[in-house]
Amino acid sequence: MKMRMLPLSLLLLLSSSLALAAETTTLTAPSRITAVTVYSDTAQVTRQASVALKAGTNLVTLENLPQLMAEESLRAEGKGTGRARIAGISVKNVFLDRSKDQRVRELEDEIAKLNRKVEAIEARRKALAAQRAFVDSIRVGWGERISKELSTGKPTSAELAEAVRFVGDNTGKIEEELYGAEAAKKPLLEQIAALRKELEQYRAQPQKEVRAVQVAIEAERDMKFDLDLSYLVAQASWAPSYDVRLAPDGKNALLTYRAQVWQKTGENWPQVKATLSTASPASGGGAPELTPWRVSFYEPPRPMPYLSRSKMSVGAAAPAAPPPPEATFERAPAEDRMEPAGFVPAEIAQGQTSVQFQVAQPLDVPTDGTRAVSVIASETVPVAAEYVTVPKLSPRVYLKSTVVNRTPFPLLAGEANIFNDATFVGKSHLKTVASGEEFDLYFGSDDQVKVKREVARIKKKGGIIGDSSVTYHVTMELENFKQRTVTVSLKNQQPLPGNAEIKVAVEDAAPKPTETKEDGTLVWKVELAPSEKKKVSYDLVLEYPKGRELVGLE
Repeated sequence: MKMRMLPLSLLLLLSSSLALAAETTTLTAPSRITAVTVYSDTAQVTRQASVALKAGTNLVTLENLPQLMAEESLRAEGKGTGRARIAGISVKNVFLDRSKDQRVRELEDEIAKLNRKVEAIEARRKALAAQRAFVDSIRVGWGERISKELSTGKPTSAELAEAVRFVGDNTGKIEEELYGAEAAKKPLLEQIAALRKELEQYRAQPQKEVRAVQVAIEAERDMKFDLDLSYLVAQASWAPSYDVRLAPDGKNALLTYRAQVWQKTGENWPQVKATLSTASPASGGGAPELTPWRVSFYEPPRPMPYLSRSKMSVGAAAPAAPPPPEATFERAPAEDRMEPAGFVPAEIAQGQTSVQFQVAQPLDVPTDGTRAVSVIASETVPVAAEYVTVPKLSPRVYLKSTVVNRTPFPLLAGEANIFNDATFVGKSHLKTVASGEEFDLYFGSDDQVKVKREVARIKKKGGIIGDSSVTYHVTMELENFKQRTVTVSLKNQQPLPGNAEIKVAVEDAAPKPTETKEDGTLVWKVELAPSEKKKVSYDLVLEYPKGRELVGLE
């Protein structure tokens, strides 16, 4: 009885092992990028693959993933028409055959297409050459016939004219078409040569290294399953830029907030749903920890005792003391940069420590570093405008506006294009501006507000007994040619004494400065009615010890 049950137990064991092996299904699933979250120096990419799972363990492989993918950031999740469990993820490096690379195939297809066009032109050129040979034969035959028949009074003048016209018209037409065929072939050959050169360079590159991710999924039964795989990649970023357009009345400005997105991650992002974040995953989620900072007295290195060669051969020198550990410093997190938008605004999500902008339109972001521009927001913000002039440095009056960020999000540091109504006046750089914070922008100079400054030395006293002194009379004139009242902030300065024995004073100021700053800046707030002219004047008096000479005067 035992002898008969032994083969049966072996059969059961074998059948169970075969059943277990049959429950493991291996498949390769095509995937596409469905969403990308771009940070200041990285991006989180989400891929989706739809697969048909079999009951049991399924090993689903996603190929051609970028080499820059951070393995520790891999995360897989999904949903299906039945119960399933993700059991694990593994990653391996794969070297691609360049001959199967998509770009190689594209170049080969383009070259083949251009070659077909060249062959068509060449066929046409051969046909035209045959036509030319036929016309030439007619021309030769007509010549021999005419020479024989001239003695008999033939051909007639009409027949001669017809023969000349036939040969001339057809010869000219054929030569023109031959020239056109050669001209059409030349740029095609140049394109083929350029594409072949690119193809040779591409094939000469080392094998492209990519990654493949295998996800183990345990399924309760056969089902359809949507697998989402997300990972972080380096060499991706976004930056802000702005257009600020001042309204004609100077009371508000249109602030357009754009974002420029670029990447060199090794995979293209075609028509992806993009989210732009001000967070910086690379900087970590917590504050750095301080380590003890120790100071001590400097200990000069002790001189090595002199050893003769005989002693050196007997005893080895003591090992040198290890160098003191170098101080290490935490690298400051890279500054998040963000950019405004124009027509279709992004959806904004405000978190505890960052802001996310969900771009409304899908983005095409190639992996060659080309920048894709998208709109984040377009807002009309209030503006308080005034004119500022520093006639000592420039004979122009500039329009300065204090802008309030009334948007619900911060304006990150970035470049701004400045427009005064429809006129581009230049570029500026915005610092990071919080929501509700004010910032200043200059909208160029205004030729309808004039300023003029004159300085004259009116007195110098070099006393024999007392101190020496010098007096300058400063006159500044403002004139308003606009049809409305303007306020001008007029700035000049008085020198700061570099020695306690030098005395500086502003006397007989008309009117008196509105503000005198610690750095010597003098500010007058001057209101000018239409076509009004006003003067500001004062005396600048400097006193110093006799026998000394001042430097730094105008």
